[in-house]
Amino acid sequence: MQRPGKLPPLPALRCFEAAARLGSISAAADELHVTHSAVSQQIKSLEEYFGLKLFGRSGRAVVLTTAGQELALGANEALNSLARTTTMVRRRTNPKRMTVTCLPSFAACWLTPRIASFMELEPDVEINLISSSHVLDMTRDGIDVAIRWGFGGYEGVEASLLLHDELLPVARPEYLQERGVRTPADLARCALLRSDGESWQPWFERAGLDWPEPEKGLFFNDATLPLRWAEEGRGVALTRRSLADESLRKHSLIAPFEVTLPTLRSYWFVSPSGNTQTPLLQSFRDWMFAEASHCAASLGPALDPWDDRKTWRPLDDSIRP
Repeated sequence: MQRPGKLPPLPALRCFEAAARLGSISAAADELHVTHSAVSQQIKSLEEYFGLKLFGRSGRAVVLTTAGQELALGANEALNSLARTTTMVRRRTNPKRMTVTCLPSFAACWLTPRIASFMELEPDVEINLISSSHVLDMTRDGIDVAIRWGFGGYEGVEASLLLHDELLPVARPEYLQERGVRTPADLARCALLRSDGESWQPWFERAGLDWPEPEKGLFFNDATLPLRWAEEGRGVALTRRSLADESLRKHSLIAPFEVTLPTLRSYWFVSPSGNTQTPLLQSFRDWMFAEASHCAASLGPALDPWDDRKTWRPLDDSIRP
């Protein structure tokens, strides 16, 4: 091994790299969980170390100087290389530990109700489940598996389509019966529950209703909350079938109409690229895809979300309470 040459202070280099990559000292402070002042002081000490300016100013934004651009590229490459090596060593040190990240809604409604069966297959494992609405960096944050809700095409990782999805209204059978809901138009008598990113209007259009997006009632930023309210008999929730799957299987909620709206996004199984696959990760991957195939059996085909081939059907009396 070669002896490293003279290195700048590593804490200062880490703060500089984050600010350079994010284009903001405040964003770097948030990522590193330190104060704005601490990042500024570290960058100042690095500039004193080199005896030159690494950042200029353009309004509120920070702009790299020519020397700053050169250092930023080298620092990013070096820190990512160190992070990759750290991850590989950690996996070999503890091959029975795995870190998984996904959306809070997917974790609460899909993954955690099923994970016990995987723990039975691998009783000695430790799974660190991180539910986050933010996309975490797999190398920097030590993530072994990410379940991402999006369009695919993720760079620097291996991504496989896990599950496509569709939107549909769900409610308690008693709620629908009390309000005489038999056709989509009968939803006018219901409280329509909605969450961020899941609008009713495209579903109305697909069901043949010329209705605008609801503008009254509660609006949730967490996709699990409309489901909880629907289970309490407080309204009809428009939700992804994957999130409602357990409730539909238990019949605490039902889908009163056949009409569904395929989503543009899908769930993707994302893992590190290269030779970092461990037996545990492969076992978890096999289990996830087996579970997803069971869930997919209740889905329609992955259609263009804006086609009109599906139509509503009345609520079957046989599923009424």
